[in-house]
Amino acid sequence: MVSSSFLRMRTACVFLSTTLFVMGSPGASASPATFVTALPVAKNQGLFRFNAEPGFGSSGYRSLQFPVNFAYGATPSWSLFITANQGVLSLDHNPSNFGAGNTVVFIRNTLFKIDKPRSTFRIAPLAGASLPTGQNRYTVNGMLAPGALQSGSGAVDPYAGVTSGYNNSLFGAAWDATYLDNRAASTGYTPGSQFDVDGEMEIRVFPFHLPEEGLPRNLALSIEGNYQDQGTSHVNGRPTVASANKTYKQDAIFEWATLHWEIGAGEQISVMQDFETPHPIAQHSRTYLFFEYYVSMPSWGRRGQR
Repeated sequence: MVSSSFLRMRTACVFLSTTLFVMGSPGASASPATFVTALPVAKNQGLFRFNAEPGFGSSGYRSLQFPVNFAYGATPSWSLFITANQGVLSLDHNPSNFGAGNTVVFIRNTLFKIDKPRSTFRIAPLAGASLPTGQNRYTVNGMLAPGALQSGSGAVDPYAGVTSGYNNSLFGAAWDATYLDNRAASTGYTPGSQFDVDGEMEIRVFPFHLPEEGLPRNLALSIEGNYQDQGTSHVNGRPTVASANKTYKQDAIFEWATLHWEIGAGEQISVMQDFETPHPIAQHSRTYLFFEYYVSMPSWGRRGQR
């Protein structure tokens, strides 16, 4: 008999292979909306992204998240990323939980790159951790609230993966594969470990023709896909029966970009949701709104290197 864990891994590998095939197609500067691992950051450049993400699901589930992303290019190859999340989670017949979520910190290193006059290609592994700044012991009437209302994990969780991006003057593409090892906390709720694969393809739709010199403002359409395989969750250190799940979501996002900033808006819908539990809280849709701004940062190199 084939184990369920093997089937989940096979499904993830098939999706990853498909994503790699699509992302390998010739693909303006890729700037994914639903994942930040592939965001381009130059040396001595800082990136600030402010997001608003309303979400809706079954059982009266509603959320409004405000992730804030910061990235800094220390060298042409090494970059630091920090994602702080906060917002409100709501579920029918339960008080809303408002506050901070976990904070994800990781370092990305570009190991392989190809730079041509009209295109770039990058492959970069990344590693870091999810810090327990969110709540995992939120209670309602003295009882531990459902996992959908918990915003944290209760532990420092290792985070690692690989990302890649390709772009030229017309098309862009990016993908990543990451794993978050959610270690069971001794008290409270701990979500299951997550294996994620994300892919993005982007095409410039305006202007139709770029000028010979300079970078004008442009409008791009980004099509993204997000696969997640989440393992068994834990309550007070003990596994929760039938809590693993697999999901695949599809996104369409418009992005208006200039030399120093970018805004985006789009919608995400659930295409596939496979839950072990007989009474899951399914996600229906999520809206993505973001503002992204690039700034020059102080150089940490030697003064003689100019």
